[in-house]
Amino acid sequence: MSPSSRPPLAWIVPAYTLAAAALGALEAARLGASVGRTIVPVFALTGLVIGSVVALAERVAPRPGRWRAALVVALPSLAVTVPMSRTLFDGAYVRTLPLARALPWATPVVLWAAAAVAIVAGGKRAGDRMGRSIAILGLGGAIGAIVWGERHVLGAGYPGAHAAATLTILVLAGTCVRVIYAGGLGAYGYVPAAVIAALALGTGAAAMGYGLRAMDDRRRLAAFGDQGRDLVALWRQLLDYDRDGSSAMLGGGDCDDTDPSIHPGARDLPGDGIDQDCDGQDAVRPVVPVGPVGPPAPHALDLATWLRSPAATALIDRTRNMTIVLVTVDALRLDLLAPGAPYRDDFPRLTRLLDDSVWFTHAIAPASGTDVSLSTLVTGRLDPYQQVSTTLPEALWASERRTYSAIPGEVSRYVGDVLISRGIDHPTAVQTDWATADVGDHVSAGATTAVGIKALADAAGAPAFVWLHYFDVHEHHQIKVPPAMLAEVHDTGGPTMHTYRALLAQIDHEVGRLLDELVARKLADSTIIVFASDHGEALGEDPRLGETHGRFVYAPLVRVPLAFHIPGVAPGQRLDSASLVDLAPTILALAGMSDGIRPLDGVDLVPAILDAPAQIRPRDRAIVVHDELQWSVVGWPFQLLVKPADNIVELYRLDEDPDERVDLARAMPEVVTRLRARFAEVPEVRVDRTPAGRAWREQQAQPPQRHAMP
Repeated sequence: MSPSSRPPLAWIVPAYTLAAAALGALEAARLGASVGRTIVPVFALTGLVIGSVVALAERVAPRPGRWRAALVVALPSLAVTVPMSRTLFDGAYVRTLPLARALPWATPVVLWAAAAVAIVAGGKRAGDRMGRSIAILGLGGAIGAIVWGERHVLGAGYPGAHAAATLTILVLAGTCVRVIYAGGLGAYGYVPAAVIAALALGTGAAAMGYGLRAMDDRRRLAAFGDQGRDLVALWRQLLDYDRDGSSAMLGGGDCDDTDPSIHPGARDLPGDGIDQDCDGQDAVRPVVPVGPVGPPAPHALDLATWLRSPAATALIDRTRNMTIVLVTVDALRLDLLAPGAPYRDDFPRLTRLLDDSVWFTHAIAPASGTDVSLSTLVTGRLDPYQQVSTTLPEALWASERRTYSAIPGEVSRYVGDVLISRGIDHPTAVQTDWATADVGDHVSAGATTAVGIKALADAAGAPAFVWLHYFDVHEHHQIKVPPAMLAEVHDTGGPTMHTYRALLAQIDHEVGRLLDELVARKLADSTIIVFASDHGEALGEDPRLGETHGRFVYAPLVRVPLAFHIPGVAPGQRLDSASLVDLAPTILALAGMSDGIRPLDGVDLVPAILDAPAQIRPRDRAIVVHDELQWSVVGWPFQLLVKPADNIVELYRLDEDPDERVDLARAMPEVVTRLRARFAEVPEVRVDRTPAGRAWREQQAQPPQRHAMP
């Protein structure tokens, strides 16, 4: 349809409104009537806005000159493509591409020109029945291609691109309706057009104010929604007046949209009389019980006294000059190695290492992303991005240990080069991407182990710190695993899980090779092995988890293995709450330098390792987890999860419901209130994975003498 043909305004706006409402009805049929009562009006209102913008653009387009008119009609696309491009090109991989800096600005211009070409081509072809049929097929094919790209290319990431794709689908669907019925609504078309517009406005306004009030509706939309989820998120963002990430509209739950310190994800300070988190009440300070499980009685054994006991001093005397090997596996879930896991014997060396160690089975990662988790590990701080004077490797290096590391280059690109390299005098960047930058295409576990073996040889028996970070299971969605490798493990749940298990088996083999080297060099009795993962992983079994990790913090994404294999210490499982923030104080204590870093937020786990009396071990401890779209507090056995932007609050009991299927938030509001208050006790962690966020982290990570003055 030519932009200069000036179709009646009375048909342009209804065409886009009706097309959008029809797409909303299709999604409502899948999500259910309760959600549909909100998203169909939201679709229709969005179509009304799109139709109005298109009609205005066509009215102001210059009459002479097909190309000039097409460029004007296509101009509104910049309102979508400019913000989309700003988020689409945030990733570390994109920064490696040619013209990386120009892409965020060049892409909208290219897409604007492409839209103009499509408008001109469509106008030329829409003059007869055959041309209209071709145009309809082309529009339908474009919609299908966008949907395919959303699901298979964008996946669960790039929210800006998802919103842009949804708006593009609505534009194409409305254009398709216009091509199918090009005659308009007749001489009195303004009457039905006005009725359609009024219905869209009225129902849309009602949906904004009253829709998605039920938690179940918000949860279903967040987990299973498609274009509807994107539109709701877009409208909430547009109607978030105080820009705090939450809106009062569409069930967003912001009880004061003029104050950015008050919203559903805020820290609710106990006793200040302000309901910062909009749950209807001020937080209540947790009451620590008195008695056998409460504070110790006067003159009872305390930690300082216990650390001077024969058992504790004997351990530290033995371990202070031992080599420390830190083995971390990126994106390793706890449940594959846990006691009783199906076909656990697929990983004989890892499971034997865990079974022969002191294993903290209730360990929780501080995030579901590597950046926060590894930064927490090396700093021992709950906020790892504050300026830290000494890191764990730096403290060990200062004790005259040689320090070595094998860290994949992809990890340093995302985490940052500075913080994880401080204190490492022999760093090795393990290459995980051969053919394409930032895309894992081969098993790198062997190269990681080779660094460890070389480090042991170089240290020649002198005390050392060796950090080996295995990466292959992180790349389970990229590495093409050959059939022979898949045949080595059991298929317990589809191709994604099978590939993941096959790659973990390769890590198992390589960790076993490292352990054999310790025995061969007669170092097994003088080496502490610390085994951990930085976070878990989504393997396609639950749509709430996303595709991989790094956005949500459900249990499979943050429950991790954490174990200490110490010569002469009896193995066993510990139920103490633990986190990666505890690694720095525990390793320093074993190295005989508890004061090597001050201050530290983590807990020294040595009393738990030696199974000391319960009164000197952490009690009533809560572990706080941060990530992009969700935060959590784990106060065993409960896990509270909050998605601020969606106003979703969930509570699960991990010991009875490890897959988190039975939400207890409404049944146990007192637990929700208590854990919300615990969230307010810890510092905020800035989770920003944009290039600007990474640059800020790199600046924060500089050693103190190199910090720029404010």
